[in-house]
Amino acid sequence: MGGAAAASIAWSRCGGADCIRLSGLAAGLGGLDPGLSGLAAGLGVEVRPQLEVAAEGFPAMAGRLVRDGDDVCFVPRFGFADGTSYTIAVGGTTAAVLTRPRPQPAASTEVLAIYPTAAEVPRNLLRFYVWFSAPMSEGYAARHVQLVDATSNEPMAGAVLPAGSELWSADRRRLTVLLDPARIKRGLTAQRQAGYPLRRGEPFRVVVDDGFRDALGRRLRGAAERRYAVGADERRRVDPGTWTVFAPSGGTREPLEVEFDRPLDHGLLTRCLHVTGPDGLPVAGSPEPGPGERSWRLTPGRPWAPGSHRLIADPVLEDLAGNSVSRVFDRDLARPEDRPRPVSGTASVAFCAR
Repeated sequence: MGGAAAASIAWSRCGGADCIRLSGLAAGLGGLDPGLSGLAAGLGVEVRPQLEVAAEGFPAMAGRLVRDGDDVCFVPRFGFADGTSYTIAVGGTTAAVLTRPRPQPAASTEVLAIYPTAAEVPRNLLRFYVWFSAPMSEGYAARHVQLVDATSNEPMAGAVLPAGSELWSADRRRLTVLLDPARIKRGLTAQRQAGYPLRRGEPFRVVVDDGFRDALGRRLRGAAERRYAVGADERRRVDPGTWTVFAPSGGTREPLEVEFDRPLDHGLLTRCLHVTGPDGLPVAGSPEPGPGERSWRLTPGRPWAPGSHRLIADPVLEDLAGNSVSRVFDRDLARPEDRPRPVSGTASVAFCAR
């Protein structure tokens, strides 16, 4: 039987066990008992794992050949190893090389949020954020995060800044995606030639598809997206003096509520505001941005001390267009009011807990 040839060789199952199935190889065996040791010898079937340590003469895998109709199944004594390749020889000649597939773990990572959550963004929107439920792999953002025209459903080519490296938080759960600043700042060649990435009155969607891989190489549980309307440009500094502060009552744990005149940048809002008490020390508590990033609240860990407090804003705090407390992102050089303002450390708003 050494001259017999298999029509095909593939992974299969036989008698409830994993096996390598050689189709058509047993067609001429007649009434041979499938349990006879002569079956293996007569067919000359050998299976060897492709191992770095395997040298010439490395013994073939232990196992048995089982007749299954016109097929022969090689059932190993010890199971096949996932991710390992096996060479199958018939009559001393290599007939096939099969690689044992690795089982794919179930997808469990998902997109928790896309910021901003405001329904409308300015035409000169600078960035957005994607939050994931687990650490992610790098190198996938360019292919799996897109801005899509909400009317035509076509990707908006060139809207996102092409970058050699992705902008991740330290735990690789928050991805920062920048729109191309060269198309946002007036007077630059890219802005004159291509225009703004967004167009006023034309809605778009931020789409994260499920091909994005987490740190373990698994796909996302599903795609995610957020739709936005596009409004007018925003070219004003962030001014804490325009905010509305709802002071809590002294001796209570009522939250301090602050309303802004426009949506602020979520990534900065979570770390650029804090409160000091009458003693000048920070008030510990649980800060929380409000809906659409248009408000902020602080629930204190202990009751408010009666007296004067201050809401402190770091001057790097920005709105959605990159305008901060200290400067306008895309300033008009002819406008004196757009000149950067020196801010000594912080800007603050006083309030009193009575």
